[in-house]
Amino acid sequence: MALQELRTAGDLFVLGDDYFSSVQMNLAALQTLSTDKDIEPYLGGANMPNEDDSPLAYFPDIQKIVQSSKDADELKYYWEAWRDKNQLWASLNFYTIVQSYQRAAKILEVPVHKLWYRYDSQEMLQQMEQAMTELRPAYQQLHAFVRQELHKKYGSDVVNLNGPIPDHLFQQVLEQAWASGSILEDYYPRAQLPEFDEYVSHLTAKTMVNESENFYTSLGFEPLSAEFHKNQLKEPNQDSPNDDCRPSIFDLTPHVYLMYCEKVSFRKLMQYHSHMARVYYAQQKSHLPSYYFKAYNLEFAVGEAVVLSASSPAHLTGRRLAKEVLSETALMSRLFRMAIHTILSIPLYYVHTKVMHDLLNDTVDMDTVNKHYWRLMEQHAGIEAPSDRSEGAIDFPYKFYVNIDQSFQTQKFISEVLGYQFYREFCKKSYNRGPLHNCDFYGSLAVGNDLKAMMSLGSTKPWKQVVGKILPNNTGLSSLALLEYYQPVLDWLNKYNKDANSKIGWTASKKKIV
Repeated sequence: MALQELRTAGDLFVLGDDYFSSVQMNLAALQTLSTDKDIEPYLGGANMPNEDDSPLAYFPDIQKIVQSSKDADELKYYWEAWRDKNQLWASLNFYTIVQSYQRAAKILEVPVHKLWYRYDSQEMLQQMEQAMTELRPAYQQLHAFVRQELHKKYGSDVVNLNGPIPDHLFQQVLEQAWASGSILEDYYPRAQLPEFDEYVSHLTAKTMVNESENFYTSLGFEPLSAEFHKNQLKEPNQDSPNDDCRPSIFDLTPHVYLMYCEKVSFRKLMQYHSHMARVYYAQQKSHLPSYYFKAYNLEFAVGEAVVLSASSPAHLTGRRLAKEVLSETALMSRLFRMAIHTILSIPLYYVHTKVMHDLLNDTVDMDTVNKHYWRLMEQHAGIEAPSDRSEGAIDFPYKFYVNIDQSFQTQKFISEVLGYQFYREFCKKSYNRGPLHNCDFYGSLAVGNDLKAMMSLGSTKPWKQVVGKILPNNTGLSSLALLEYYQPVLDWLNKYNKDANSKIGWTASKKKIV
């Protein structure tokens, strides 16, 4: 096994220095697709502040518009404009990367999926399909509600009451779930919820990092060393603070470097709680030979479980970040918004993983992949293109390309589903007696001991044996813990759809994909 790990450690170096450098340029080019300012604003900038007609980048410019715009035509324009602008550049760089991994796998005499994912992707895909099967009934209930509300808002010309949801409006629902005026406004107004940023307004950016470290030390982990705080914790540039800054982590196990942001917000606090899982995971496996440092991406699932606990109302009041206990209505409002963000996203991660899997094994090629993509989007997510798509179109969203060489979409699927499985197990371990969605395992040494047992294995054992340190009856990925977490929302949806006589599921899309 160690020999196999060493053989894949070289990855694309086997293709030669020039080819390796070329592929790195292809990967870098894909990352710039979202940040190049090359999209003309809608209506010549008529909707922009001061009617500014300067070209826009997808991130952060267009993303901010998707997070606020109620104009279906504007959202459709940006959906099409970004893809039309980038389709040639995206397909050229993307397919070169796919071919490079196929070629390297032949030279190394390993399955291409093993090289790409670092583990048996066929088994993992089967587990993902199992989780999708469990999730499907709940997803269809939420999909029916979302479609009904979008139909009320935009009418039959934009949303077919029985068909798939147009992708530009689906993305609006995802991005605006926590905003006022979302599709939940008539049922659970945003005003019922507190302003979560007020919970952390008295903290500094560094204090928020310390607060996230405190969660792990409460589980029995050692405090991070003075060396880490001095040399591995990168401070933001205080002379030019950036509101769009994203906390970043650089995992060079046994050393991990964390860059935090000057901006103080509740979301940033949760991101630090998530990132700290990678810091502590690296510490626990640092004694292993380097070829066992890869840990099946389980650090992301651990981070997800910690965030579920750290963001729970029980934890926020316990840590005195929240001054008042949330009402039952506010608890439900919070839970519903979380459900939209989580349940609606998981099928997208699955489709993106399946597309990549099928390209690698030559089930589809670049000439047919877009048609394949929309077939999967309709089948698994009930989503359609906003308009007919022409030959040569490549309609993957910008998130598909983010950290694509690290299988980020697959990571997201596993961390979301497995994170809820870990969380439920940790709540049992800490003798939680309340509803699962308000459990806090902060301070549980038993949870910390189980985490250390898993983290210290790295990849020395097969995936199921490593995960078995947390889930003793492990049968693989399962959505059942997630469904238990969101059961109050699912009960509400079942009643709503029954009363509204909503169609569950969707008819075939009428959009033409060449």
